[in-house]
Amino acid sequence: SSSSSSSSSVAKNNNNNDENNNILSIGCTKLHLLHTATIPKRDDVTGEIPNNYTPEEIISEACSFFRTHLPPDGYSALGIASFGPAGVDPKSKDQYGKILSGSPKKQWRGVDILSPIQEACGLMGGELEKRVAFDTDVNAPALAEFQHRSYQQEQSSNTSSSKPLTSLSYITIGTGVGVGLVLNSQPLHGLLHPEGGHICIQPLPDDKFTGYSWGAKSPYKGMGTVEGVASSVALTERWIQMEQEREMAKKLYAKGSGDSGGNGSSPSRKRDEEQEPSSKISINNNGDNAQTREILSTLPNSHPIWLHASNAIANLCVSLLLLTSCQKIVLGGGIMKRDILYPMVRSRVWTLLNGYLDSVEELSDERKLEDVIVGSSWEEVGSGLVGAFALALDAYEKDGEEEGEEEGRTSLLDSDASGKKKTTLESEQRLFTSGVLVGIGLSFGCALMMSLLGRGSPRR
Repeated sequence: SSSSSSSSSVAKNNNNNDENNNILSIGCTKLHLLHTATIPKRDDVTGEIPNNYTPEEIISEACSFFRTHLPPDGYSALGIASFGPAGVDPKSKDQYGKILSGSPKKQWRGVDILSPIQEACGLMGGELEKRVAFDTDVNAPALAEFQHRSYQQEQSSNTSSSKPLTSLSYITIGTGVGVGLVLNSQPLHGLLHPEGGHICIQPLPDDKFTGYSWGAKSPYKGMGTVEGVASSVALTERWIQMEQEREMAKKLYAKGSGDSGGNGSSPSRKRDEEQEPSSKISINNNGDNAQTREILSTLPNSHPIWLHASNAIANLCVSLLLLTSCQKIVLGGGIMKRDILYPMVRSRVWTLLNGYLDSVEELSDERKLEDVIVGSSWEEVGSGLVGAFALALDAYEKDGEEEGEEEGRTSLLDSDASGKKKTTLESEQRLFTSGVLVGIGLSFGCALMMSLLGRGSPRR
């Protein structure tokens, strides 16, 4: 829909065990969520997100959230993970932190996300701007997944690969399809940022889908692309097209059957119809309507829609393996909550590769794809949100390295002779890092987290 929602949370460092559902781990860094909010909040009865909020209203409420939870010493860093296309190059002052004109969300085109939130967090101007990071909601999770899995590999002796992890792709399949890439241990940027959801695929034989409504302003006009087949918008519109064809077939069948059975329907036809999910949604709506897209959750695993989705996602995975040779592909987003898709995608990847990469140990057997194509580490919390945390932590650490803050802290802690104020554990724990998510499904999400202490070992 043209409006969006924002999920907000506050967190601090925590050294307790991970049994607490409010504990997040990014590698060796543990964070404790303190406060959460959704802007606008879901209806308590229907569970629906209001669709009449403007971008300005959402950003304004998000800013109020940050001001409300502003700690005494201020925020240490800010990370924003935004849906794309977005301006991610800090040197491009006219575009940085803004949604670009190519966005299918018309109301968000040209909207400045970064500046008002940066101001609300008190991180405007001079050296403070070094502690602000802005990237896509797929590149940011790719960075977080890479750091987390790198640390896990370092700590584990049971890893399936002896090669250090240096590359990872994160794919989110939701309202749209986005791809984030970490290559040579760094998020990939260039002319803009990866837009892998718009690459062409090999559709299934006899695919009659006529394309999705967001295709008008998309590469290839959205025909035969990953997003044009596997996104929730495209899948919903495929279902609508199938329903329309079925209604037409029913009418033709009724005419051809006369008055058999009193209503032109055979017993077997009735049984087929009973197995289909009942829908009170008008099929005249398109997939851009969030309420219409809810129909996807009612479809059975056997519905042919999931064959088309898994084929498109598998095509993208194969392209990434061939083009980037990435070691891990992480799948996330609302569509991947359909667990049956994981084995379907892996099986289709194996078929499409056609034995070409069998010489690679990790790809030498179909079963080994379970270690290559994996699910998100934080899907319940929101991978984009955790990605925003990773951006904020990186911005804080990079600025600290430039200023030599770590050495400075050590000298202050070890010596009372200094004329400067002694740094204490309590003052360290008042340091906050904020992470802000702007996503496609939850078009907006905000998160705060506190303290960079208690890390088990340096992150990569």
